[in-house]
Amino acid sequence: MRVFDSNSVLAQEVSAQDCELTLGEMAEIIGSLKETPTLDQVKDWFSRILLRQRDYEPYRIFTPRKYARNLVARSAYAEILMLCWRAGQRTPIHDHGGSIGVILVCEGLLTETMFERMPQGHVRPYNTTRWGPGSVTGADVPDIHQLLNLQTGGRDMVTLHCYAPPLSVLNKYSPRSAKIARWREGYFAGGAGI
Repeated sequence: MRVFDSNSVLAQEVSAQDCELTLGEMAEIIGSLKETPTLDQVKDWFSRILLRQRDYEPYRIFTPRKYARNLVARSAYAEILMLCWRAGQRTPIHDHGGSIGVILVCEGLLTETMFERMPQGHVRPYNTTRWGPGSVTGADVPDIHQLLNLQTGGRDMVTLHCYAPPLSVLNKYSPRSAKIARWREGYFAGGAGI
């Protein structure tokens, strides 16, 4: 087990670029941060995580109505959540309210649709990508997107997310209206979704 003390997290990251990280070590990094990490730093960390289902099983909690947001680790500068999705579950069209977001697909096939704001204020889709297990993707500020589990046959999806700084109030958008709604994110150790 590597040690991540608060004074050398970023130095160790630079010197250990090729080493794999466990979920526990990633949680230690988040807990020892002294500043908000960049999108590239988090993408690098997530590209080096070695995840086996047995390692994240305590956070692999689903709910029938909405996707579950299960907290793994949180500090003042970043948070890690495991999101568990049943077939057909999706987020609203949203931004991250000033936070960056990085996703690692653990199980299943994630569909991500990116949106752009139109002069009239509503949003329209401009790109859709499907991400398979092991894929890492990131959303910068002010990206607007929607995440979906569109797999057929009732297949579940599990994704690991890091937000920096932790999410608070997000913005929800519509392709039919210029109105921007506020959305407060929550997370639940027992899974509850939004």
